[in-house]
Amino acid sequence: MGRKNNRRARNFFINRSFQGKIMLTVFLIVVIACLFFSVIIGFFSADTLTTSYNNGDLLSGKTPLMLLKNAFAANWAFLVTFGTLLLIAALIGTHRIAGPFFRFEKTLNNMVNKDLSCTIRLREKDEGKDLAQQINTFNSLLSRDMRELGRRSRAIRALPRQYEALTAANLTADE
Repeated sequence: MGRKNNRRARNFFINRSFQGKIMLTVFLIVVIACLFFSVIIGFFSADTLTTSYNNGDLLSGKTPLMLLKNAFAANWAFLVTFGTLLLIAALIGTHRIAGPFFRFEKTLNNMVNKDLSCTIRLREKDEGKDLAQQINTFNSLLSRDMRELGRRSRAIRALPRQYEALTAANLTADE
């Protein structure tokens, strides 16, 4: 007979808005830093002239524009590959943060709904293990205290019945 596939589908986007914002921020920071350094290089080489060859033609022009044009023309594949790798690295980095946030929210929602039985389990490389341990400890201590409170409440509710039984036994013994 056919076996069930127990393999779980991999979910790369746990919190799309959070991960998207972080990935976009990282990407924009790198792009802005590259543009900033290009402008700095262009500023220092503004008064110079550059010549270059393009398919056997000799081209000359101001250095900043020639550098920028030739850099993008020669390195477009590298830039696309590096940009893609940067986005993948940002996705993996945000996944290690968004995953624990998701588990924290899920556990805290269960606690709000009076389910104190769940614990937070994080993957080996996830961030927030100290916070998860503190929430788990708080959850287990609160659960233990609630069980003790329930046990004592049942004992208090049983006291009037025990008193009535004791009083009834004393009355029959006195007769």
